Amino acid sequence: MPFLQVDADCRVNYSVFGRGERTLLFFNGASLPMAFWRPIAESLSADYRVIMFDQRNAGATKFEGDFTLADVARDASQLLHKLEIKQVVAIGHAWGGRVAQIFARDYPEFMQAMIVCGTGGQLPAVDMSEVQAELSAARKAGNRDVWGACIAKMFCAEGFTEDHPAQYEDIVELMWTHKPNRNARWNMGAIPSDEYWGLCTQPTLLIYGAEDKNGTPENADDLHRRIEQSKLVTIKGAGHFAIREKEREVVEKIRLFLSSLP
Repeated sequence: MPFLQVDADCRVNYSVFGRGERTLLFFNGASLPMAFWRPIAESLSADYRVIMFDQRNAGATKFEGDFTLADVARDASQLLHKLEIKQVVAIGHAWGGRVAQIFARDYPEFMQAMIVCGTGGQLPAVDMSEVQAELSAARKAGNRDVWGACIAKMFCAEGFTEDHPAQYEDIVELMWTHKPNRNARWNMGAIPSDEYWGLCTQPTLLIYGAEDKNGTPENADDLHRRIEQSKLVTIKGAGHFAIREKEREVVEKIRLFLSSLP
């Protein structure tokens, strides 16, 4: 398990695999380990080099204290310097899509293109406070079944648990067993969304689930209007976790976009 010592107090866990001249750099959703990207990343690794890493409050990365989106983007830039990689396609899911936009803003020299999946932040998400309270109570009580049902309500399309029980179980198992680092805290107010939202100038693919309650179709449309070189793809029957709900379709859309790049 390789690590990069970014600062005296930050040790980033990362993974590099796959083959190909083009490199894909993945940014994870909030508090999720890089393993959440694994099915997509492994499918793409047959033709592309893949870089994944755990953000500062997730997985095996070691850090304590407050951090910002810009800190995680800087971690990525230092990792690319270490690996001597000059250009990448930055791919971010949810919270990671915010980091990808910061990365595009602050480190354009690394950027070939950007892919954003289910990212919100500019327009409000659907109010899920009641389900969130139920989720927290189920976690405290150790009730995995209720907790998993809440995860599905918040992040997946209607009917996903019944139609795709194995994929649903994979998501629940990963999230239930993974314990985010509570000593590392994202400073939510440090970088308002209007400081990075829609500023990317590179070719961009936007992938959003039609039933996303967090990124929301409104956020997708707004980001599409702002980024001149953007293409918006809406995945039917998918919610916020489209990259796990519709893995094959997402991989297909990503491959098609990558093949169109110079």
